[in-house]
Amino acid sequence: MEKYDIYYSTGGGSVIGGGADVWVNDWIENIAPHLNTKPILAIHRTRPPEFKDDLGIEVVWQGDDVKGFGELLNNARRINILHGYYSPHRYITDNLDKIHTNAVHCNVQQCMKASFILDLEHSFHFYMVQEWEDKIVEHAKYPFWIGIDEPKLNKEHDHLLHIPNFYEFKHNKDVVDNNIVGFAARMETRKCPHFLQGIKSELTTDPKDVLWWKRNLDIDTTDWKIYKFNYEFLGKFYNRGWGISHSAHIYEPFGYSIFQAIDYGKLPILAKDWLPKYDYPFRAQSPEEFKEQYETICKLSTKERQEYLVPLRDYLRKFDNKKQWTEQLLKLYNE
Repeated sequence: MEKYDIYYSTGGGSVIGGGADVWVNDWIENIAPHLNTKPILAIHRTRPPEFKDDLGIEVVWQGDDVKGFGELLNNARRINILHGYYSPHRYITDNLDKIHTNAVHCNVQQCMKASFILDLEHSFHFYMVQEWEDKIVEHAKYPFWIGIDEPKLNKEHDHLLHIPNFYEFKHNKDVVDNNIVGFAARMETRKCPHFLQGIKSELTTDPKDVLWWKRNLDIDTTDWKIYKFNYEFLGKFYNRGWGISHSAHIYEPFGYSIFQAIDYGKLPILAKDWLPKYDYPFRAQSPEEFKEQYETICKLSTKERQEYLVPLRDYLRKFDNKKQWTEQLLKLYNE
């Protein structure tokens, strides 16, 4: 039987729910065609009816054949985790010795303490197990962190590499002079959607998650206009007239939505821990700070907004490095 390597993921293709799925699609387009050993993309979910099977790579779905999915991983030469669950799963725990690479997309410890940092009674995040993150990073031969800054996980892992995501600036629009705030993200606690209370805002997200915030934290959403998230129409959302981006997401590893907002001419309010080495005045880590920064931006002229946006975008161009990203990953996969 032909040798093959498994590339394990929780999404990808036309199924895009967040930044990790975008990362997987970049892998499909730029990495998969250049692998020396046959790749099989193993997606740990049931194939959705709307999935477009035109990726140019063999794809198997766990929910379509649970036993066969497990056997496929058991018989693989190597397993590469493109984006895995944040808690143990049998097919991975049964094959810890085969894990060649592991892309680390978030810091579990930070995500789990976000509600404490933000002084919120309840927290909304994926189910996560800290010990699993430590274990899977330790067992992978080449684990790597995808964030913009150096990794700071719960434990020090001497072999953890740093291979940041990339973002290609394609629009480079002039600043949008408008005081409506835009939010394009999941409603996770660390994304801080509650900062938008009392501010006229437009959001593209899952409406069911908005209801969670209303029910569990009594968040007032009367000033919000909600658009159900659909990645296919994300460009249309960024082309709407809103001019300020709620990008104050704490513990944000990379932040595709931040890059996209800046690309489309939206002046962002950033978190204090995102790109901290860059001197940027509009940062917030509480609703009060966010409101203060929002009101400051509202008083700026178009010219002043442009003078803040353009240098920030130019600084972020160092992450517009698809060629370097591709070369670094192929070096690991084709070892």
